[in-house]
Amino acid sequence: MKTNLNKKFIIFIFCLLTITLLGACGQDTKDITVNEDKQQKETEEQKNTEKKEETKSKLGSRTNPVPFQKTATVDDELYNDNGDSFPIKFDLTVLEVVRGDAAYQSLKSMNEFNEPAPDGYEWVLAKTKVNFVDSETEDLAFHIDGIMNFEMVSESGDIYSGEIVGTTEPDFSFEMYVGSEKEGYISGLVKTGEKAQLRYEEMLGGQVFFNLQ
Repeated sequence: MKTNLNKKFIIFIFCLLTITLLGACGQDTKDITVNEDKQQKETEEQKNTEKKEETKSKLGSRTNPVPFQKTATVDDELYNDNGDSFPIKFDLTVLEVVRGDAAYQSLKSMNEFNEPAPDGYEWVLAKTKVNFVDSETEDLAFHIDGIMNFEMVSESGDIYSGEIVGTTEPDFSFEMYVGSEKEGYISGLVKTGEKAQLRYEEMLGGQVFFNLQ
């Protein structure tokens, strides 16, 4: 009897650790690089020699987001039906941002049934580009979707979770093979007047934050 209880206790601890690890995995900041021009790199190197930089969070995290209109190259993976993984790289760039009444008017022109923002919130409309730049296989398609993979995050940490969704045209929802490049609009709601970030989140592979101003 005592042996059975010990086995059950060990199984319980193992399951608990597995769930904890899986939950933590999806919250990690993904590995990215940000493309910078030569002059900017030289300026940054000069600053580094003049004074020691303060320790920063990983680039692409909420406290150190990808700068507005900069291109982030994201490392990810695709999986086939056998569970084999294939490393890929894709570029994400927030090209333009409109918010408030201007964003709502644009949404209405895209779809007359788009609703105004609820009290205390305003619409944000981000024109975004994705470029599937590299893959170890040309046989698997990459899926990315403005509703499934992205959230707007207010400066105070608020993520709107209501029922209102903005329909955009062209919509940022693509199935693409390596070499393809697409543009579309991602819409979301943030607290009125607050700074905002766009969070990309892969289902199991972590997240990347983009500054929207």
